[in-house]
Amino acid sequence: MANNDKQVRVRRTKAAIIESINKAAEESVLKHGFSGSLVSEIIKGAKIEPAVFYNRYQNLEEFFSEFVKKYDYWFSEVAKEAEKQETSYGQFITLIEGLQECLKEKSVMEELIRWEVAEKNDITKRTASIRELFTLPLVDKYDKLFKDSGIDFVAIATIIISGLYYLYLHKDLSTFCNIDMNTEEGRHRINEAIKFLSEPLFNKK
Repeated sequence: MANNDKQVRVRRTKAAIIESINKAAEESVLKHGFSGSLVSEIIKGAKIEPAVFYNRYQNLEEFFSEFVKKYDYWFSEVAKEAEKQETSYGQFITLIEGLQECLKEKSVMEELIRWEVAEKNDITKRTASIRELFTLPLVDKYDKLFKDSGIDFVAIATIIISGLYYLYLHKDLSTFCNIDMNTEEGRHRINEAIKFLSEPLFNKK
């Protein structure tokens, strides 16, 4: 009976511990953002001793440097889906709609972008640079597609995508020009506007 009263301490594998730390970090980031997250909260959420964390990571910065690597950026999977479209216009619209799908719900990726905009440090500079490297094949593709057309489509797409980033980072503060990006109606209006602006460019090309 005495043994039954004792709390059994379950020994977790290294993989299980890392998974619990990552899960706790994700919950903390979604709640407080990257800049508001604390090691103590992650340790508590992962149900580990501080030594377990610090045996693996020197500090929170080193942990986040590793943590962000597991979060793929929007264009990786979306770009694969876009390739299934038969026309270059259809591929571009699929990319735009895929980006909005990634941003419409609160996510670690959204918080990472917010952190990059708010703070300049080694991690945010590196993640922003990596995202830029991933986009270069798309940039090259559209540069070649619109070559000699007189249309700088890459610059136009840059304005569209950066505008979407801002609209979604801003969506929980207020509407923007009375468009609510938290609603299906608001997202639909933006999608239709992008189609209206971009389709003539592809037709002209």
